[in-house]
Amino acid sequence: MTFSVSILATGSELLDGRVVDTNSNFVARELSSIGLKLKRVLLVDDDMEELLEGLRTLSTVSQVVITSGGLGPTSDDLTRDLVAQFFGVGVTEYPAARKHLEEYYVKRGRPLDDSNLKQALLPEGSTMIPNELGTAPGFVMTGRGNGPHPVTVCSLSGVPREFYKMFYDTVFPLIKKNAGATTPILRRAFRTFGVPESVAGKLVQASGLPKEVTVSYRAAFPEVHVVLKAPEGVDLDAPANKVRAALNRGVIYTEDSEQTLVQKVQALLIAQSATVATAESCTGGMVATQLTETPGSSEVFKGSVVAYDNAVKISALHVPTQILEAHGAVSAETVRVMAAQVRKAMNTTYGIATSGVAGPGGGSAEKPVGMFYIGVSGPERSFELQCTFGSERRSVRTYATYVALDLLRRTLEGLEIPDTYPVLGGVVAPKA
Repeated sequence: MTFSVSILATGSELLDGRVVDTNSNFVARELSSIGLKLKRVLLVDDDMEELLEGLRTLSTVSQVVITSGGLGPTSDDLTRDLVAQFFGVGVTEYPAARKHLEEYYVKRGRPLDDSNLKQALLPEGSTMIPNELGTAPGFVMTGRGNGPHPVTVCSLSGVPREFYKMFYDTVFPLIKKNAGATTPILRRAFRTFGVPESVAGKLVQASGLPKEVTVSYRAAFPEVHVVLKAPEGVDLDAPANKVRAALNRGVIYTEDSEQTLVQKVQALLIAQSATVATAESCTGGMVATQLTETPGSSEVFKGSVVAYDNAVKISALHVPTQILEAHGAVSAETVRVMAAQVRKAMNTTYGIATSGVAGPGGGSAEKPVGMFYIGVSGPERSFELQCTFGSERRSVRTYATYVALDLLRRTLEGLEIPDTYPVLGGVVAPKA
């Protein structure tokens, strides 16, 4: 049987919508990088019989089963008992696990409640996986189980950051060792803004890629990610050039699969020793929030004025009353002043301003819900752009935030702003 890995993700919170299973997605990406695919992913409620049934099923089709979650101190944390029953052993306290718990609580100046000692119990004969970022250690255990072949069960914390580190430190090396010869998959990633997924698909498909290159698309509103994949040994340079040509006009903001739009903007600002400040109305500080999400933001971001009310636009940003009366808060004239004034007040290289009708009310025939204006004030060029997108409040605000950041990126890269911007080729943006 071909070597394979499956995941048993536990917890009622995964089944009732409270929590999204990001751990399985993470493992799928990491396995794909070495030429492996996840065989199956099962989401199972906190019920011992259902958990046992799920683990038995996965053990028949995979040599490695990763369990995610269920290692905490509460009554619904059943993973250690699940694995013990599956292999027909008991559970016992591991001194190293208890020591970890004691040291963890001492460092935080908190008492170690007896109920937390449940996390020091592991299946007899298992090997402990240290959890440097949390309280509950994981474990690895190999045995016959109920399948036709031995199976290795790797039980990890369900908390994503803890799961990722435990996976990298212990489970991934184990998988690589036992998988045998695999064919690594080469990738080229293109993160785009301003091209709908369906249009990206048509353009890339028409670019004439060789048959050994496969393409995957991911809509991550309001972005579209395009990934080229091929077995090791296939030259991806020429196919990548074709994709760049197909998705031209600046919609590709990065070819780094891990870099976000705001990280790209931050890198450009740092490279040019430039700074930025924001004056926001409809986005309510969302542009500033994005600009301060990543380490190093203090080098480039100086401050923000959230001028939601017209009185604040007048008092804090000196927007003339006559402009507001003649053109309204949602206008090119208003964001022009907002961007220039916040740039002057914060003494920055660039000023960015937003104002719009986020909805669901407040729209008119002249200025419908979804209409917004972005203003950019810079040392060499200042401009304003009007855009309309959808009618759902969160989507409008998110889209306006992206347009503001992308206009700053284009300005920093010296790119043109096409007449059809922000949508490639004048394609109508999908309704939110």
